[in-house]
Amino acid sequence: MKNHVSFYTSRDVKYPRLSELLESANLRSILINLPMTYPFSGIRRKDNTIIVSDWAAPEQTIFPKKLETKYREYLLNPPHEWAKHGKNKREYSKKVKEYTETRLNIYHDLLEKEKWNLYFIVFSEIDWFSHLFPEILNGENTQLVKPTFKLINEFIETVKSIADFVFIVSDHGFEIKEKIFYVNVALAENGFIKYNKTKAKIIDVAKKVMPRKVLQKTLGRSRYRPISYRVQDFDAIMVEPATWGIYVKNKDKITDMKNSLTNYDEIFDVIELKKIYRGPYTSKMPDLIVIPKRGVKFSYEFKKTTVEKTYIGDHEIHGIFSAYGDCIKDSIIFEKRPRVYDIAPTVLHILGLPIPANLDGRVLMEIFNENSEIAQRGVKNYVY
Repeated sequence: MKNHVSFYTSRDVKYPRLSELLESANLRSILINLPMTYPFSGIRRKDNTIIVSDWAAPEQTIFPKKLETKYREYLLNPPHEWAKHGKNKREYSKKVKEYTETRLNIYHDLLEKEKWNLYFIVFSEIDWFSHLFPEILNGENTQLVKPTFKLINEFIETVKSIADFVFIVSDHGFEIKEKIFYVNVALAENGFIKYNKTKAKIIDVAKKVMPRKVLQKTLGRSRYRPISYRVQDFDAIMVEPATWGIYVKNKDKITDMKNSLTNYDEIFDVIELKKIYRGPYTSKMPDLIVIPKRGVKFSYEFKKTTVEKTYIGDHEIHGIFSAYGDCIKDSIIFEKRPRVYDIAPTVLHILGLPIPANLDGRVLMEIFNENSEIAQRGVKNYVY
């Protein structure tokens, strides 16, 4: 196992995207703010696709390039670094509203003036606000976010007046976190990581007192570089806490790791990757998925203790799914709980396209009125 960390880009998406599957039928897609679409050169099939780069892209741009001049003034840099604005939340709220207001010019223009079969847009503003303003999850201080939410809601209403079907999906929920659990410290306590405690303490102090630019020059620009300075050797390690994933170097110790971690009150479950995912690229993914109990946030940092108190908003495992359209039932009872990866096969079925046999998920037939043509039409599969 190489101790190497890199950021995923569009080139790391190995399976054809939904828009690429639509390309095979000469259908048109618009993708806005969708992660891992940058650089555009990493998307193999995009002749009938318009793409607006997402918040994580190093530049705000649009494909095809000929649209750049038309929309340049609206391609603002996203104010996604919400953590920097903890001392001036009202100003940040205003900044996000101005960003959304400006970008909506692109969203409306592409929605109303371009031809499309799939219009896919991500609003990250809700995520940023829920991180910085955890109190809104309890219905408090909502005046900070209402102006931006109003803009998004008005846009959704416009979409509903144009589109045949509208899906509103979140790949995760949010909750208030009251504890931070330091996963790597727990692994170290159980002998799976050896690290230099003196270096760890020095880095913690440096992060508090040194200017950010000086710290980056000393440790390197990667957000993960401080881990490599602390760790001497490891059997397993958490690199990106948002994934809840642990990379295991010594596979013989997986059972011991699972047993050790599940002894902590803050951990709900530890699941081996092979029980969740399949495919030729799983070797690049974490070996263990650690699921926190409610109110617990994970960190990869090395601290003096495994647990600290906190009060922040962060991701929770349950997302949302809402469907709107003429053929959609008013009341839906699901045979099985819908999952994020059920969306792609459902969209393909609506568009009358065959579904690749190796595509994860299922068509959510329960959402359609039984007497509708879409419900009565058989699901077609093919080997991609």
